[in-house]
Amino acid sequence: MEKIAKKAIISLYLDTRRELSDGTYPVKIQVFYGRQKLFNTGTYASAADFENSYKAAKPKGDRLKELKIELTSIVARANEVVDDLKVFTFEKFEKQLFATKQSLTNIIDHYKNYIEELDKNDQTGTSSSYLCSINSIIEFINSSRKNPIEVITFDMITPEFLNKYENWMIAQDNSRTTVGIYLRATRAIFNQAIEAGIIDKEIYPFKKYKIPTGKNTKKAIESPDLKKLFKADTRGNDYQEKAKAFWFFSYQCNGMNIRDISELKFKDLHGTYFSFLRHKTIRTTKEDPKPIIVPMTDYVKGVMEKYGNKKGRPNDYVFPIFVAGMDAKERHRVNQNFVRFINQHMKKLANANGMDIKGTMEARHSFTTQVTRKQGMEFAQEALGHTTLATTQNYWAGFQNETKKEMADMLMNFEEPKTKEKRQERIRQR
Repeated sequence: MEKIAKKAIISLYLDTRRELSDGTYPVKIQVFYGRQKLFNTGTYASAADFENSYKAAKPKGDRLKELKIELTSIVARANEVVDDLKVFTFEKFEKQLFATKQSLTNIIDHYKNYIEELDKNDQTGTSSSYLCSINSIIEFINSSRKNPIEVITFDMITPEFLNKYENWMIAQDNSRTTVGIYLRATRAIFNQAIEAGIIDKEIYPFKKYKIPTGKNTKKAIESPDLKKLFKADTRGNDYQEKAKAFWFFSYQCNGMNIRDISELKFKDLHGTYFSFLRHKTIRTTKEDPKPIIVPMTDYVKGVMEKYGNKKGRPNDYVFPIFVAGMDAKERHRVNQNFVRFINQHMKKLANANGMDIKGTMEARHSFTTQVTRKQGMEFAQEALGHTTLATTQNYWAGFQNETKKEMADMLMNFEEPKTKEKRQERIRQR
């Protein structure tokens, strides 16, 4: 097993593998930390000058003395970066070594770097949220300035600043939930900079300032209204008919998010059921995520037959929402448009029938309410893909497939749930 040095060792290295036309070679920083890696410095020297300046105790002549000062300062800067890094990695070292002082303390640049990282990982939704966050902060700062600023240093973000920003956001008709989302992104950027040793934890403003939290009320539609909505007449309105079909598809398929419906592929179909991994948590779950199993009821099959692709290869999409070749940003944009389509036409359908529906998340919340009442919390947690409690996973494994199918079929029965006693009696009779 390779032994890792306790601290990165810095030295200069004259790379004589390829001589330049003027007889000089690139001077590189040589870093040893378990393994060796070279970094360009942008400085060049001949073999003689390198030997007689940097390696000499007392260089002769002003030119060699100046070269020694330059090379020594490069080493000093590299060692300073090593000392600042709490956890050394070659990537962090390189980024901090060649960043300007302004860039290191400019929170805008830290946002940009992290957004680029998120985009590389196809985390487009999170990337979009961080972009909205920094754009909002920039807009707030420049709202009272004639000349816009391009640098926002970490020490400008004080508790007083955050309170003023929160008040400004509310005055702009933003919700406390939105403020919370934006400032949790800011807090994460601060934490990253502190962990990397770029800023001092003493300037951390979130000890005194508390990020607001919205109530985030999860509205569920009760059985009578679900039944009324399901039977609502959409004849002659193809848009409302399609929106209703996908809303109830989400409802019956374990409260499946529209993004997961968009991502569904033919390889996920397994005859009597299909399975999927939640797009929202697939990158954030520490352990290998467990697929969510959804029985193929007649209703589910009907929606697939009417609105899905008739056939496809394993990696082809079931529904023609995404197409092959779309990048992450394009998929995010198309999915958002599809969600807006469903929300817009479901709201019109609901209003025409004396109901108020906000959007697709109510299908998920309604599923949660219905299945919790009819089958219990443990059943609902597994069906929703929640993996917080390991015992939930084990409990769900004990349910038979017939029970899962019965539960899925039951979702389209909008009568009031049976009493607890009757449900328990039915379970005992199995």
